[in-house]
Amino acid sequence: MSWRFKGTPVYLDIQGDRLGLSKVLTHRGRTNSEIHRVSVLLGQMCERYHRLGRTADGELMIQPGERAQVAATLGQADEESAKLHALAAAAQAMIDEAYAAYGIEPPVRHHRVGCDFDDLPSPADLIPIRRVRESAKAKAAAAK
Repeated sequence: MSWRFKGTPVYLDIQGDRLGLSKVLTHRGRTNSEIHRVSVLLGQMCERYHRLGRTADGELMIQPGERAQVAATLGQADEESAKLHALAAAAQAMIDEAYAAYGIEPPVRHHRVGCDFDDLPSPADLIPIRRVRESAKAKAAAAK
């Protein structure tokens, strides 16, 4: 198998089409810093891949130390991807809150950010983020 990294625009266009997004909106995503970092890292990995030797069977000849470096770099790219997922999920939650606040039904979306842990309560959901102190007046009013 030979790998050729095609660059961010190709992958964005494919995913934008899959998600039903307009070409203009998809094009605007190309300036995102996280996707740019992923693209740079994968471009470097593709160059490294093509410099490696091959056995007669076509297997890559890669030393364990270099394989570990590649794995670490791909891990970095995965972290950038995780940031993008968190940003997308946060944006969707904030927008849904605003729709609810105005009493407007949110649009039907063809995409959403999902997680393996969605059916389990998050520890963050169980612990209040900030404790609000009750004033003496509020305590007195509640006691009445």
